[in-house]
Amino acid sequence: MCGNNMSVPLLADAVTVSGAERETAAVIFLHGLGDTGHSWADALSSIRLPYVKYICPHAPRIPVTLNMKMVMPSWFDLMGLTPDAPEDEAGIKKAAENRRCFVAVHGSDLPAPAGRDRGSQLLAPPAQGLPTGTTLSF
Repeated sequence: MCGNNMSVPLLADAVTVSGAERETAAVIFLHGLGDTGHSWADALSSIRLPYVKYICPHAPRIPVTLNMKMVMPSWFDLMGLTPDAPEDEAGIKKAAENRRCFVAVHGSDLPAPAGRDRGSQLLAPPAQGLPTGTTLSF
């Protein structure tokens, strides 16, 4: 797990919005195509919760076929919008592995609230994050 080299910089560069008190839960928020973790961290800081840490990683900058191969933040390549368009299966698998890494690394540092054996995690994938899978663990 967490073996591909894409995970390391994504984890190191993630923007974190700390909870106001003791953090026992984490929301890992994956942004959409062309965006970064910074804009979501700004928005999430306005709804800061006492026990929740928000982690907003940045997608790698890659050429996106759908956008004339323009380089932009993207979790994987998009080749078309129709149901029969080809898909970047390898890129989607890498993005899913990165998602697992975010959960493994950022969830492991959460203290458990009273009566629980570990903290809570929620992966919030808007738009492009959906194909990588959604994780909710308590």
